[in-house]
Amino acid sequence: MSEDYEDEEVEFKSNTEITSKKTTWVIDKLLGEGGFGAVYKVKDKQSGKFYAMKVERKQEKKPSKLKMEIAILKLVASERKNSHFTEIVDRGKKDKEGYFFLVMELAGSSLADLKKKRAKAFSAPTGLSVSQQCLEACQDLHKYGFIHRDLKPANYACGADKKAHTIYILDFGISRKIINDRKELKTPRVTCRFKGTLKFASLACHKNQELGWKDDCESWFYLLMELILPAGLPWKGISDKGTVSKMKEEVRSKKETYLGIKCGAELEKIILYLDQLQYQDHVDYQYIYKTLNEACSTCGGRMDAPYDWEKE
Repeated sequence: MSEDYEDEEVEFKSNTEITSKKTTWVIDKLLGEGGFGAVYKVKDKQSGKFYAMKVERKQEKKPSKLKMEIAILKLVASERKNSHFTEIVDRGKKDKEGYFFLVMELAGSSLADLKKKRAKAFSAPTGLSVSQQCLEACQDLHKYGFIHRDLKPANYACGADKKAHTIYILDFGISRKIINDRKELKTPRVTCRFKGTLKFASLACHKNQELGWKDDCESWFYLLMELILPAGLPWKGISDKGTVSKMKEEVRSKKETYLGIKCGAELEKIILYLDQLQYQDHVDYQYIYKTLNEACSTCGGRMDAPYDWEKE
């Protein structure tokens, strides 16, 4: 879970029923927790189909993070044919019980779980192709003036059933809109609290600076490294912020960073490009996609090949 959520959770036991204007939802089990609260697997009592339900306790003084999630999902849903955003099925609030809920299509396993199950890094073609989808989701979000601020393998999942080859972006609990109502970039704050997950946070985040589009992309780059480097990220398992920050800076110039993969030169091109960007800069996603494709060719693979878990 992100460092940002410390509020009291809404807890449901299995078979608890939640009635909305559309149907009755039956709690199956707890799936996990995110920046907003709890996520449950629920069944539509009428159709018998399963979905995901996010639940957030209503609070007087704090803005609803779930409302932000709903706003983002509604805005970005139709951005591309194979959307990287889960579809909203139902939503509502229970004033008496004091919580909001959001029901969405159920995604499959997260990238973190798929890698854990595999017990080793993904092959380069799978990691690069999956990462391209992760970045597409990021690009779609950025188009509407939002940044995610917590990109990591646990916040991406493959779709269920027929959508198993599509990667979805999840959990907008600490997302932020960096464009104001006049469509202008907000003036950066002088200092900001650390947001997100230490392992994948950008260097600007470590320095308590305002985060922009390039910072999501830096976190995305660490996610890519985590997926394909045989040894994983060099700072895995380290919990001291200062040490992790120093290691992230050092990794840029260390040739041994990309040991075990053939496309180190291409990956280095991407991080060096991202390092040139400032808070206000837009990201050249096409340049990154082109470089990912070159990396895949260097590794002797194809971006459209079946994923490792589809073959195993």
